[in-house]
Amino acid sequence: MTNSNKKRKLLGRIFGLFEGKKKYQNLFEKLHKIALYGMNISSVADLEKSGERQALNTIYKKLRNQNELLLFDVGANVGNYTKLLKDIFPANSKIFCFEPSKESFKKLKANLRDTQNTFLFNFGLGEKETELTLYSDYSSSSLASVYHRKLNHHNIDFSYSEKIKIRTLNNFCSEEGIKHINLLKLDVEGHELSVLKGAKEFINNNKIDYIQFEFGGTQIDSRVFFQDFYYLLKDKYSIYRVLKDGLYKIEGYSEINEIFLASIFIAERKEMN
Repeated sequence: MTNSNKKRKLLGRIFGLFEGKKKYQNLFEKLHKIALYGMNISSVADLEKSGERQALNTIYKKLRNQNELLLFDVGANVGNYTKLLKDIFPANSKIFCFEPSKESFKKLKANLRDTQNTFLFNFGLGEKETELTLYSDYSSSSLASVYHRKLNHHNIDFSYSEKIKIRTLNNFCSEEGIKHINLLKLDVEGHELSVLKGAKEFINNNKIDYIQFEFGGTQIDSRVFFQDFYYLLKDKYSIYRVLKDGLYKIEGYSEINEIFLASIFIAERKEMN
């Protein structure tokens, strides 16, 4: 038996003293939470602390030689992410913002009223052209979702609702004459996969360089798994989890990726590598 095998066997025996034992479950649950924080999971509320600025800086370095960049902010809410885009990308970059909530859209317009090359649209994107109900805990809430989320365990009640319009990315771009998107950011509270399904033509034809999407508790309500994102994107994109100081590549799908706490991922078109 080699030394490495001996060490593994010894570690197995030692860990076996603790493995699956009731008295150590509280300890292991605490270690599990620490590991999730270490993986930058459940820490996306703050744009500066989440690692999104660093990720966008990395993306811009790869795109900066292009003459005019086109960026999509889908689920723009009141414009905080759009302002981050304006802070990082050149002034001549065009930003298309999509926000279906009427009240959020009013605040979005007010917050970006002096912003150049920014185009605002009061509808959402999805798999097909339709009307849906948008649910939230209050008007202009950043938690607004087309899924009637069950958040009683957080003392959040989705008692507010409104009808919204949904379009597909493929149809919108066809009407607007848009041929290529440099960055597609999705923050639509569980509806991300639906938006991507409505963008299949662009994805399949290498017309989107980078896709940023969130995965977490909202996917419980939409009944979507990380596996769905992985198999939709894997042939055309490399997928990374956003960390505070860089990007961590997801080398392959595993059930361990199904962590329903908020985290941010970047899909990079393989030709960009």
